[in-house]
Amino acid sequence: MKVGHAMKVVPHIPGYEFLTCLGGGALTSVYAARNQETDTPCAVKLLRPDWAEQPVAIKLLQREARAALAVRHPHLVKVLEAHVLKPPCFLVMEMLPGESLRRRLRRDYALDAGTALSIARQIADALAGLHRKGFLHSDVKPDNIRLVGDGKAVLLDLGFAHRVGENSALLEEGYILGTVNYLAPELCGPAPIDDPRGDVFSLGVTFFEMLTGQLPYPPGDTIRTLRRHEGEAPADIRELRVDLPRGLPELLDRLLARRHDDRPNARALVQELVGMEIAALGRRRAA
Repeated sequence: MKVGHAMKVVPHIPGYEFLTCLGGGALTSVYAARNQETDTPCAVKLLRPDWAEQPVAIKLLQREARAALAVRHPHLVKVLEAHVLKPPCFLVMEMLPGESLRRRLRRDYALDAGTALSIARQIADALAGLHRKGFLHSDVKPDNIRLVGDGKAVLLDLGFAHRVGENSALLEEGYILGTVNYLAPELCGPAPIDDPRGDVFSLGVTFFEMLTGQLPYPPGDTIRTLRRHEGEAPADIRELRVDLPRGLPELLDRLLARRHDDRPNARALVQELVGMEIAALGRRRAA
């Protein structure tokens, strides 16, 4: 997918004061802003100028709005307003404190098992909420997880959110809708399969990264990464962490299974992670 140029000029949308650019992706930019009517902080996501009138970009933003407004969950970012029917197309979201999981990993490299379990369980719960309503997230990764500061984790960026099968035409055209290092094997071949357990795989990669500070597959260019995910086994976490709670290495094996049918669904995963959290807490208290 073509990457747009960074925005040189702060955008103007009536009713909002734009403060600083928080980041963005290939199609969008996200700004810290202030709602001038209510004098409250917010985040505004809008299409980059070179994508502002492109049908694919508008369709993806409309799907993001649809999913975010349909699914309210304590561990999923809240969209407060959606303006996606005519230019300028943008979303107004809650402004969250804290830092991204990516930044936390850059600082700490890897997390203790208890913290990683807690984050994974909260994100799995958000995915279960999305899947229950028929939506896939399609871009679970540390950059899209916000650590609010009180132990709470929130899943961000529904930019690739969609219903099963909606992306068939785009996938057939060769679009990669997600981030290759976190992409499920069934999405890496010539006949992509759209399944909610693709999100579970992406969470598995993120979980592995939280525990080890590295990806389960060696990084490389896009084609090499797709081939590795499609045809190779991930690294064995047992060779990188010998102190993990009982059952956790086996769970990661299932999250990173090559066949999507061999992975748990998000709802079942939440229950497994809750059990492991409770067991880990019991061991900590006993110690």
